[in-house]
Amino acid sequence: MIGGFTKADILPDQEGQVVYDIDGANSSASDVAAIHAAGAMAVCYVDVGTLEQGRPDYNSFPSSVIGPADQGWPGENWLLVTAANQSTILPLMKARFVNWCQAKGFDAIEPDNLDAWTNISGVTESDNVAYDLAIGQLAHSLPLSIGLKNVMTDLDSSQYASFLATYDWALNEQCFEYSECDAYTAAGSFLPAGKAVWDVEYNVSPDCTQADRDHMNAQRTDLDLVGATASGYEYTPCVPDSQTSW
Repeated sequence: MIGGFTKADILPDQEGQVVYDIDGANSSASDVAAIHAAGAMAVCYVDVGTLEQGRPDYNSFPSSVIGPADQGWPGENWLLVTAANQSTILPLMKARFVNWCQAKGFDAIEPDNLDAWTNISGVTESDNVAYDLAIGQLAHSLPLSIGLKNVMTDLDSSQYASFLATYDWALNEQCFEYSECDAYTAAGSFLPAGKAVWDVEYNVSPDCTQADRDHMNAQRTDLDLVGATASGYEYTPCVPDSQTSW
């Protein structure tokens, strides 16, 4: 399996730039090579704001940087990305980027859970924003492309420029469900700057008329992100994979 996809699920007859976003720790260099052989790009999923039990480096994180449980996700805790803790956490994240992503040949990184300050107490917005910008800089130092996950909807427009300069593209979950898509079309944001934005919906279908107008790559998929041959698989993009333009 490749992060929920078998090699047979990578379709070489798809047109346009196909992107596969798969788990960095649980994939191999041969998985990434198979994606590249199909003419697609490989994005490396890495949790940077939470810590999951069972990850190979779990014991490298001291208890002092581990915060409360991430509600709804058993065995996962928020990281306390305070200014004092960042000197401990950032080298561990760089090791993840190098070992899980760069060494396997990935093209880009999807950093998850960049928004601790909106979910728990004990982490300030200013500390979290500094951490998020440092995460983007770590990826570029390798160098790998990196996308901003969800955070744009929590930012003030005065913060857009820093994130736009640090992140190459954006991925949002459920911006149509929660009426948050305007954060990506606002002046100074990703879409006006010509940077790619993906939206993934789990519970509702995106407004494809709006998404296509704004050139947002929107889709509805299953929350479990199972492979295309598995029961429960859902993948309904606004722009079909066979279509090469808006």
